[in-house]
Amino acid sequence: MKKLLIYCILSTFALGTLSVVAQDEQTFMTEASAGNYFGVGGRAVGMSEAVIVSIKDGTAIVYNPAALTKIKRPEFYLAMSHEKFRNESVGPGGGGSFAENDVTKTRFSSINLTVPVPTYRGALVVAFGVNRTKSFDRTFTYEIDMQDAYSSGFEEETGSIREYAAAGAIELSAKISAGATLIYYHGGEDYFWNYNQSTISSSLEYIDNIEDSYSGIGARLGMLVEMSPNVSAAVTVDAPTKYKIEENYIQRTIEDGSSDVVEGYYEYDLTHPFIFNAGLAFRSRTFLVEGNLGYADWSQMEYDGDIFFDEDNIALQNSYKEAVNVRLGAEAILPQYGLVLRAGFKHDPLPISDFFKSNQVEKDRNSFSLGFSYLIDRVAMLDIGFARATYEIYDANSSLAQKYSSSKLMAAIAYRI
Repeated sequence: MKKLLIYCILSTFALGTLSVVAQDEQTFMTEASAGNYFGVGGRAVGMSEAVIVSIKDGTAIVYNPAALTKIKRPEFYLAMSHEKFRNESVGPGGGGSFAENDVTKTRFSSINLTVPVPTYRGALVVAFGVNRTKSFDRTFTYEIDMQDAYSSGFEEETGSIREYAAAGAIELSAKISAGATLIYYHGGEDYFWNYNQSTISSSLEYIDNIEDSYSGIGARLGMLVEMSPNVSAAVTVDAPTKYKIEENYIQRTIEDGSSDVVEGYYEYDLTHPFIFNAGLAFRSRTFLVEGNLGYADWSQMEYDGDIFFDEDNIALQNSYKEAVNVRLGAEAILPQYGLVLRAGFKHDPLPISDFFKSNQVEKDRNSFSLGFSYLIDRVAMLDIGFARATYEIYDANSSLAQKYSSSKLMAAIAYRI
């Protein structure tokens, strides 16, 4: 919704007029929460989140609740993240139309408590936690410098969605575990957009401040199967989630010295689709490799509220598509040093369709990761993970090329009694 106005402005400037807006751009819509995954936990980030089979700490509440049965002692888990998100944009005119900006945030990422319940046979484990699973921290900037006209834009979003969750897992047999997580999603997004345009005879400035509050109820199911002493498999399913979104906005327009302010409040619902994940892992005494596949059809998203019409949902569904992400991770265990070394790769395509000329994906989102664990006095595990992701987008209406990168460091500690 927010970017709808931005692309209208960009396209009018590129067309050289303030009165004509490309018709297809009026219906282009974006949703910041779609395809937005923020890695949880140092081990998972170091393995590019290819962990739904092998996860063995409290973040199983997020990745696969069935894997909680692997935790045999009470565990307290705490994690922090540090991320730098960077944007570089090049517009018409080459070097004269270059702009760059970055946003850096350090935040608490996870706090989880996992408690095995004494049983006569098998395993029964419960867990409770708060995990930051979606990040809205991003920035966008551009500059277009023509012979007799100039424009620039600066956009910044901050915030996140956290999962407040309770989970349980049980061993159905010696080789099969099942688990479920009940989730309350809550968070917010602060959005700022500033647009400036000037010509020989006129000037225009637009300032947009939007605060969105998200809340919703969801569920995640997981199953883990040991197929042989060295091979295991897992599947997880996230049920469709309906978010309630409350939005406050202030829009200021300053044109040739005249100012206009519009304020308002909206309340509406947004439904996310099913999310499926499957994984396979091979392990030996000192080595593990795992591959995961994830699938979601983001064209099934739907808005519901008084401010939306059927054509809005058609536009939203035309703006998105299904996406399959591929995650690969490996770790090498060095028991004599109490160390575990990790690396991973993730292909996480942006679920943006090519239906509109804006937001054409030139280079899809890929990331590489490294990490390690260190065992402290046999009761605490320190996990460090680092991941770097990049992607590129091209706006064919405004001839604006955008390059994005994210560098994320995750530090976590798991203490077991």
